[in-house]
Amino acid sequence: MRGLKDKVVLVTGGGHGQDQSGSSLGQVMCTELAKEGSKIIVADLTQERADATAEEVRAAGGEAVGIAVDVVDEDSVKAMVDTALEAFGRIDVLINNAGIFGAYLPLLEIETSQWEKIMDVDLKGVFLVTKGVLPSMLERGAGVVINVSSASGVVASEVGAEYTTAKHGVIGLTKQISYDYGHQGIRAVGIGPGVIKTAAFEGAEITPDFPFYDLTMQAPAGRYGEPMEIARAVCFLASDDASFIHGHTIPVDGGSPTR
Repeated sequence: MRGLKDKVVLVTGGGHGQDQSGSSLGQVMCTELAKEGSKIIVADLTQERADATAEEVRAAGGEAVGIAVDVVDEDSVKAMVDTALEAFGRIDVLINNAGIFGAYLPLLEIETSQWEKIMDVDLKGVFLVTKGVLPSMLERGAGVVINVSSASGVVASEVGAEYTTAKHGVIGLTKQISYDYGHQGIRAVGIGPGVIKTAAFEGAEITPDFPFYDLTMQAPAGRYGEPMEIARAVCFLASDDASFIHGHTIPVDGGSPTR
């Protein structure tokens, strides 16, 4: 895709899963962007997981560094940005992918601590990392911010009130970043994945009691998505081929029904 070669891309939540088996969504994003010639900054909660993806990129002939970051800690985010800029001199594309799932409960059954945890990671984290990276992009007058929302950013489902609310917020924040900084060379866009078969799904038998089975099978695609399908869409949104897409969140969800 046009314009990705030699671009420096920072991906939060880019490491492998906790046991480093299978593929996480962020890890596949990193490897696919590297195939397009981008230089990858893999950021994850632990150095071990970040390094695992960075090593995979380097083993395939790409260029990558791994950085540990806690996206809800402003000092940790600042240290990540400083390390990234020291390593590559700039950040051309930021992908806010780090996130966690909710408690799968309706509002009255959600503890305040659980609400705050989801809001911290899934929404505040996007705010803090974007706030940390934007100044260097604005100084150069160019940059792309891609925020990973969810199909739950436009629908309600059994994933739970706190997750649904946070992902709706990510879509709103994407629009606001575009509004605030689009005329200064920053292109902000979002992606809304449906239910994706990441490492947590591997080896599991997909039956009617599988997570989001009804929502997924009612959709036109009638199946769960693959990490590669999200990663390729992210490559497109990061590329110059998507240069006229501003402020919108693109659903990649098999046509999930809304209600």
